Amino acid sequence: MIKFNTNLPIYIQLAEIIKSQIISGELSPGEKLESVRSYAEMYEVNPNTVQRALSDLESTGLVHSKRAVGKFVTSDSNLIGTIRERQIDVEIRNMLEKLYSQGYSKEEIYASLKNLLKEENIYE
Repeated sequence: MIKFNTNLPIYIQLAEIIKSQIISGELSPGEKLESVRSYAEMYEVNPNTVQRALSDLESTGLVHSKRAVGKFVTSDSNLIGTIRERQIDVEIRNMLEKLYSQGYSKEEIYASLKNLLKEENIYE
């Protein structure tokens, strides 16, 4: 069971989980998604919450519906790549804002990041 953040609507968090699975390649382009009912059971949420999350993903183009068949990940790998690039920018900006608010300088952040990326097998 996933523990949802109480400060953010669950449908947004669920949409982010599925988006992350798409941009990480865990869900492949063109792959059929689980049914609304399956997601609702898996995450222990109301089916309407799942439907709203999937509708949000449809509005971005990451997911599309086939009538009477189900919902699918887009086959547009360019769109997935674009959203993936935007996501890394968002994550890095969030990290930088947090570190700057804690008093770290650009130089300290850069040096630390450079050292971490040099380490063999880090995050691989």
